[in-house]
Amino acid sequence: MNVRRCRRCRRSRPIAHLLTVCALALASLTCSPLLARDPARPATRPTLAPAGTYTNPLGVDLADPDVLFHEDVYYLYATSDLRYANLGYFVWTSRDLVHWEEHGEMALLRDHATWGSHNFWAPDALHYNGKFYLFYSCVGPVEPGETSHRICAAVADSPVGPFKEVRAPLFDIGKAVIDAHVFLDPANGNKPYLYYSLDHSENVKRDGRRRSELYVVPLAPDLLSIEGEPTFCFGASQPWEGKIELEDTWNEAPFVMRRDNGTYVMTYSARVFSDPLYAVGYATARSPLGPWTKAQENPILKRTRRASGPGHNSIVPSPDGKELFVVYHTHKDLEGGHDRELNIDRLTVTDEPGGGVKLRIAGPTRTPQPMPSGARALAAESPSAQAPTASNTTSRPVAAGIGQ
Repeated sequence: MNVRRCRRCRRSRPIAHLLTVCALALASLTCSPLLARDPARPATRPTLAPAGTYTNPLGVDLADPDVLFHEDVYYLYATSDLRYANLGYFVWTSRDLVHWEEHGEMALLRDHATWGSHNFWAPDALHYNGKFYLFYSCVGPVEPGETSHRICAAVADSPVGPFKEVRAPLFDIGKAVIDAHVFLDPANGNKPYLYYSLDHSENVKRDGRRRSELYVVPLAPDLLSIEGEPTFCFGASQPWEGKIELEDTWNEAPFVMRRDNGTYVMTYSARVFSDPLYAVGYATARSPLGPWTKAQENPILKRTRRASGPGHNSIVPSPDGKELFVVYHTHKDLEGGHDRELNIDRLTVTDEPGGGVKLRIAGPTRTPQPMPSGARALAAESPSAQAPTASNTTSRPVAAGIGQ
């Protein structure tokens, strides 16, 4: 089975052609231009902004973005819209974090031999020991007649794939788990840890209510098995994260980095993904296993009058490594829902005396922002430098204090 999409279209070609004809016909009958709705628009269509700036949203329809920065190229993996989320994952590339090119071939494609059958969510990619790994959750058989979400692992020789399933499920605790994130601890020889969310759907507590909580477990050196038992990180405990009595409390989408002062920082998202109040907070610890302390100023990325449900972020450096950016999604509808799109905004991290760390995100923005530092130099090289193709593609970011 070979699924391929036109790089400049999110729909199959026959449907795109029909919709294009319809759009042109409507345009001839009205005074309102429909070119912006043309299904043949580029896959990346950032809002028009003054030279040297970008404006959110960036015009890429996706959710749960994860970005791998490898050899000066950004690789973006994400949950696709409902038409493709049951097939696997696409990959986008960029050199400036703003202009993205979608590759026609899927990076990971479900086939008859894969364990998972549908709901391929929230991938997490890294470069490790010369290979590219993709950790992700999907639904597959767990016992006769039953299915559930589990975390799986796939490997490729290239960041654009094809990724091949090598361990599915990666582990099984008898409940649904999602939102895998692998952190390599630079303070301990890049020892790998897997962070994940014990999903709300099957995590019923003693009080009979469902909750979503975050856990961590060490991985074996080959990344293909766990070592020991999972350790509880935290669940919903702050007012902005929802009300337990209403069963609307989620803690999910972990992303971990280590600061040079020895403090570990985890960003996470709270509330259900479709809620306009979905937002980002952070917690700190002195060990990858915790205990974790949530920041009192949470949430640090939240709803505004012009942006709904910002969350499920990853963190990457700018092209020259002088700045940090959060890459996240927002709802396409201000009232929330399933449809989401890509955004980026600046992250400031301040190390305080005694090991304290403070995070501040300048967003969610909806006005022109300066391009990521180093992006102008890339633009000056040549127009083609903005969107690398599979032929010129060559990790976790190390620049700007992110660690591994």
